Amino acid sequence: MTPTLARIAWAVVRKAMRDAVTAVLAFQILLAGAPAFAAPNRGPPAACPSLANLRLLMQRASDDPAAAGAILADAKADHLGCILLERDRVQSVADRVAFGSHAYECHAISGTSVCHWTIAGAVVPVVPATPKSGAPAERNKR
Repeated sequence: MTPTLARIAWAVVRKAMRDAVTAVLAFQILLAGAPAFAAPNRGPPAACPSLANLRLLMQRASDDPAAAGAILADAKADHLGCILLERDRVQSVADRVAFGSHAYECHAISGTSVCHWTIAGAVVPVVPATPKSGAPAERNKR
């Protein structure tokens, strides 16, 4: 093999190895990015108007949504402005962010103009039912 051909072959091998490593790392990031504590089928999720407060609450609860719910249910505990969010109040996702391996969503909720942060995937916005179309709308005749 000529030196030029060997360099080209080595460059191809290095690129393939980089692509394989990139694919493995991307897969690991995707797995790590989906938080294990996002549980849409459990009780109402904790939601806070401040992402920092949600992170503090989840740190106190050791990233356990049930423990966070217990903290918020305790009238004597410091709630940091957080609430247990009823799923039917969620209108849409206003913002998303990820820190490390945790992803968060800020939901627009009915009754307030302040979005509330939750663990990503903990709640799905209610999609309003679209009215079924009956007879075609009448046109204005001039």
